[in-house]
Amino acid sequence: MTNVQRLPAAPQLEPATDYLNLMPHPLAAMFPMIADAEAAALRANVKANGILQQIVLYQGMILDGRNRYRAGKECGHIFTAKDFKTFEGTLAEDEAFVISTNVHRRHLTNAQKAEFIQLMIEKNPNATNRQIARLTQLSHTTVGSVRDKMLHSPEVVKFEKFKTMWESLPDEQRSAFVKEFAPDIRELLA
Repeated sequence: MTNVQRLPAAPQLEPATDYLNLMPHPLAAMFPMIADAEAAALRANVKANGILQQIVLYQGMILDGRNRYRAGKECGHIFTAKDFKTFEGTLAEDEAFVISTNVHRRHLTNAQKAEFIQLMIEKNPNATNRQIARLTQLSHTTVGSVRDKMLHSPEVVKFEKFKTMWESLPDEQRSAFVKEFAPDIRELLA
């Protein structure tokens, strides 16, 4: 019987990550990238100090830190594993993380907040204004205002007027209209 010396098991290494070709996670797109002046300031900070707050990855994509990542690439920062951390959680937890880290940290304009609220209303059409407010961490009155604009946008108001007018037209006029604009109608319905 031979004495076989066993070597310790090799440590499990994470798969190699191509730090220069990471893509943003779709959840990160809920918020816009920062504007030119802020981007320049961040780029200068990353060049001087490196990545101070780790970039968060989920499913191999950037969940939080797209602006830091872009600034690092633009200033020639050499990315290493210490610049990144991985978020472990469900898709719902990841979405909540993105919202909570961005709503108050970022200086969103009112238009950007409205776009974000509209996105959340579209994703959760049966949610109340207060539920959307809790989700977005913004006020329910702001959510109500955005929802009202969505329901009563100029396009919707114009369409409602058209429907009322259309219903009052005699059948002959409706038929003539459809014949005249048949190609356009087909294109719209395609």
